[in-house]
Amino acid sequence: MPTVDIRITSMYPPGGKGGTRAYASATIDGCFAVRGIKIVEGGRTGLFVSMPSRKTQDGYKEMCFPVTAEFREQLCRAVLDAYQQAITQAQAAPEQQAAPAEGIPQAGQQMGSM
Repeated sequence: MPTVDIRITSMYPPGGKGGTRAYASATIDGCFAVRGIKIVEGGRTGLFVSMPSRKTQDGYKEMCFPVTAEFREQLCRAVLDAYQQAITQAQAAPEQQAAPAEGIPQAGQQMGSM
């Protein structure tokens, strides 16, 4: 299986932007990049991955690139895993900023005497 590197490029709060929760990009084997992958809030199925598509002259949408079902499953799983990791990091960031660093005096504190 090819290696897939996923990067979450932007995230949105639930209920906004038409159900889109995030955008991602994927680099496959370090040589093929897919931009414009969307993570969308679905009705009864939860989150799903929407691959980039375009409109043809007939008005139909089609995939910009064909992939096998097995690879699509691997790519979707990698994108959703990266999204969950980004959410975890985003939730941890405010906690890390709120916790004072050890050994650094905070406002109103003084350094110990030498």
